[in-house]
Amino acid sequence: MVDEIVGEAAGFLFRQVGGLAVELTVNHIFSRHTARFFHGVGRRFIAVATFGAKRIPSSLRVVPKGARPKPRRSDWLALWVGIVSWIALFLGLGFGVSHFL
Repeated sequence: MVDEIVGEAAGFLFRQVGGLAVELTVNHIFSRHTARFFHGVGRRFIAVATFGAKRIPSSLRVVPKGARPKPRRSDWLALWVGIVSWIALFLGLGFGVSHFL
């Protein structure tokens, strides 16, 4: 009985901490400057992968004062490609370098 209570409490705590970590990560990724970074990484990755055939405009466009930016599909694509490629880079480095540890 005590084991079940401790197990349930540990599971609840783990889910809460995990949810908080995911929420903070998502909020950080979609913050202004970090999103620009990943968008830039994605733009460059797409340009290199297509040998320059596909080019996505910079995310540093000026939006008139009082207007809201309207991201296009290509902006979202570049953002997600940047995030995924950055994660893949670090996973590849981690698995590649861990062999020498």
